[in-house]
Formats: sequence, structure tokens, C-alpha cells
Amino acid sequence: MIEVRDLWKSFKGKQVLKGVDLFIKEGEIFVVIGRSGVGKSVLLKNMVGLMKPDKGKILYKGRDLTGASEAEWKDVRREFAVVFQHSALFDSMNVGENVAFGLKRMTNLEEGEIRERVKRCLSMVGLEGAENLRISELSGGMQKRVAIARAIALNPGVIFYDEPTTGLDPIMSANITNLIIKMNREIGSTSFIITHDLRLAFTAGTTIAMLHDGKIINVGEPDTIKKSSNPIVRKFVEGIPD
Repeated sequence: MIEVRDLWKSFKGKQVLKGVDLFIKEGEIFVVIGRSGVGKSVLLKNMVGLMKPDKGKILYKGRDLTGASEAEWKDVRREFAVVFQHSALFDSMNVGENVAFGLKRMTNLEEGEIRERVKRCLSMVGLEGAENLRISELSGGMQKRVAIARAIALNPGVIFYDEPTTGLDPIMSANITNLIIKMNREIGSTSFIITHDLRLAFTAGTTIAMLHDGKIINVGEPDTIKKSSNPIVRKFVEGIPD
């Protein structure tokens, strides 16, 4: 469904991505792990068109997005949804308005249809009846759920998750992990996650890749990564300090 080929990206002379290759199959939960600062968020931003790579290609369903115009990206983004690290909700809007945001701007649905879809999406993430709550009234875990409800409202082909469990306690992290699995199963979207949360990676991931020093150094099923003979992967998985 998505291919990343020989992707390079630098900032102010510092090379962040150094030829990243990924192959993401339709319907899977693909997780990229790695230490903080290795370029995971940069990779995601290139994949959704928020950054342009210096070199390489990004293909979605065989369509090369690397040189796509903003109008072409706008069309593709109808099939993409992003759950940002800090949720990126609008404080000036209530929960229902946040979930309806994309529906009002990217569909021709009537108000009644939008209300029904918002209600259904909130119910799917366990927030039934929360439409009128203010964002300031929500816990961090509830904000993540609203962000996921907003993401699934447009029935995306791919949901990108940027560190979805950052800042959450272990129980809430487990709840969000289970919710990601549930959304993948119930709406049939492909999921792409970047994280350094190994519990999330090994519980939710169907395929896991490790990014290190700008390159993918290991990729495989969770058990394959757990048993990797690569010393860098083993140190990360086992939490062994440098």
C-alpha cells in the first residue's frame, strides 16, 4: 500500500534520514521504533507530505507522491489521517466540533449526517455522549481518544500515529494500544505508528522496523525483532544503556 524508497532528508547540513526503505502492506499495523531524535517524526512528516524529501520516493498505491503538487496532495490526504503526538485538538472547540472539523471541510454531508457520524465515532472510542465537553475538561488519555475519533471520521485508508502513548500512564497507554488494534480491525485501515514504547510496538504491531542513524537496520514480525541478533536492536529492546 505504501512504499518508501531510498528516502533522504537533512536539516542545516545534518543528515537525518539516510536512505530509508519501507514496504507497508494494506491492513497491517506497521510500527517504526527507535531512540528519541533518530528521525522517526521526520519520516512520518515526509510520508504525509508535511515535509519534502531531499531524495527518494514515497508511493501510495503505486502513485508517486514525491513530486506531487499541493492540489494532488490534498486529494491524497482525504485517505490519510494523522493522530499527532500531543493530539493537536482545537481548544476553542468542543469535542464534537473537533471530531466534525474534517467532515465539514472535506465532505458534502448534511449537518444531521455529520452529527450522526461524530456520535458514532465517539462511541467507537468509548466517549459516547462527550460531544459538548471542552478540551480543557479532558484527561490526556481522553484527548487521545478524541484525536482518534477525529482521525477515523473520514474513513481513511491509512492512519498515521505519532508517538500515541507519550505522556500517558501505563494503564492508559495499554488502553490506547488496545484502541489502535480495535480501530485497525473495525474500520479496516492500514496503521503506521512511530514510537519508542516497546509495549505498544510488540502488542499492536504486525510488522516492526527499527530506525537507527537514519536507516532501517532491522524489520520483521514482533518475535523476529525480539530475538534479533543485531546488537543495536538488542540493546534497545532490552533497555541496555550505552
